[in-house]
Amino acid sequence: MLRRVRPRTGTASGEDRFSALPDDLIHLIVRRLDTRTALSMAVLARRWAHIPHDLPELDFRVSDVLPPEYHRTVALRRRNMPRDTFLAETLDRLMARCEIDTISAFVDGITGLLEADGGPTDGDPRRRAKTLRLEFFQTHDGGYVVDRLIATAVGAWGVKDLEVVARQASCDVLQAPPYCFPHDHDCLKDDLRSLTLGNYCTLPPLHSYNALTTLVLKDMAASTPVGVYQRVFIECTRLQVLHLISCCCAQDCVTVDAPCSEIKELILDQCKFMAVELLHLPMLVSLACCLTDTCRIVFGSVPSLMHTNLTFATESWIVPQRCRDHFAHYIIGIPPTITNLVLRFTGLRRWMLPSTPVKPFLNLKELLVADLPANWNISWPRRLLMSAPSLEVLHIHVPCSEGEPTYGSMLMTSLEALQRHHRLEEFVITGFLQRHIWFLKYVVSVCTSLQRVILLKDDGHVRYNGLWDWEMVEQQACPWSDDDEMVVRRIIKSGCRPLVELSVG
Repeated sequence: MLRRVRPRTGTASGEDRFSALPDDLIHLIVRRLDTRTALSMAVLARRWAHIPHDLPELDFRVSDVLPPEYHRTVALRRRNMPRDTFLAETLDRLMARCEIDTISAFVDGITGLLEADGGPTDGDPRRRAKTLRLEFFQTHDGGYVVDRLIATAVGAWGVKDLEVVARQASCDVLQAPPYCFPHDHDCLKDDLRSLTLGNYCTLPPLHSYNALTTLVLKDMAASTPVGVYQRVFIECTRLQVLHLISCCCAQDCVTVDAPCSEIKELILDQCKFMAVELLHLPMLVSLACCLTDTCRIVFGSVPSLMHTNLTFATESWIVPQRCRDHFAHYIIGIPPTITNLVLRFTGLRRWMLPSTPVKPFLNLKELLVADLPANWNISWPRRLLMSAPSLEVLHIHVPCSEGEPTYGSMLMTSLEALQRHHRLEEFVITGFLQRHIWFLKYVVSVCTSLQRVILLKDDGHVRYNGLWDWEMVEQQACPWSDDDEMVVRRIIKSGCRPLVELSVG
């Protein structure tokens, strides 16, 4: 027989059991909560918003609040499925309802958190955080709650690193203009050191951001005027790190002419700029470019450039026929100041004509040629080697998934072997093929300071330590036949340095 259980007097009177937990236990729980649960608890248990916070990072992401069904529905509608009109309209209504409910819950949670905290002027020293990552749906109210949260986080909580990603709702009724980042708060101008703006955000005036040293722009729209990017280099004179990720532009060419800029690190990743001209960047030390739709990079005055990573990921060729597949067309005027260079070829596996740089790499010490197509001949690394008289380390990586090609010539003329190289000490090839014997002969015959040769047949790969440093890794040793190893050792002994250390695998 079932009996009705009467609630306890304390519970019936509104006792908050969550807030009764010890502070240490609440800390332990809060560190493991996602955005959905954390915001819900801030509403249900006000003490959770008052407890001393020492979490270094805070994440408030609307994607954590959205139900899993929403993401599956969005994926279907992007593929224009289902074909049935009635079902499609039903899914659209469900998507709209999910977005409306999510926006409401997200705003209520943030509002409850801010009210419990006391607002940006409370100065509560108990809540401290260094990083805030914020993702939300942009609505017609202009993001008032978001503005308030940003001001509170930077002004009262001590946030120095801020990431703001505004998403556009799928529902037509909810779609609003891009989010305007608030720039009228003094705390943002004086205290913010790192800012990331993504997707549906507009860039604020940066000339008054006195403490900002790092700026990341992600997924900027194709309608973005070129002046927006050029203004970043010119106006924000204290900026030292700039990352442009998957950014687009209304014009074909982005020209950087900023002789007063202090930018030391520049990353252009998957940006759809037809051309990039670096006319004046006097303090630039590290550069990384992933070339997809970009057809040309022109180097002007970059006297401090030392570390360079160039990834050729081009999948479509839209340059004139006479310029296609010509290395010199893509890179113009690489400065001779670079000390380490990474070249990666991750796009179409077609032949690209090598060309000797106009200016030699007088200071280049380390060179990595990664994902080199197996059918390319030795003219590629040979030209690079002979253009770098100070080169000490040469690493070449050929993807092990590519088999031995049956075409292409690896031969060289006798004149090419006459020029000596007096600095190279370490030579490594992963994905070593039989046809690379010719290049091995060339290296040992012209390099007078060679000390170490490492040849890895299979399962070798490049482990990147950031964008400008790397190491060659052997996953599993591949046994060599006695005849193959004997051939290689005979080649080593016939070179300029017969006592070279050899390692094969």
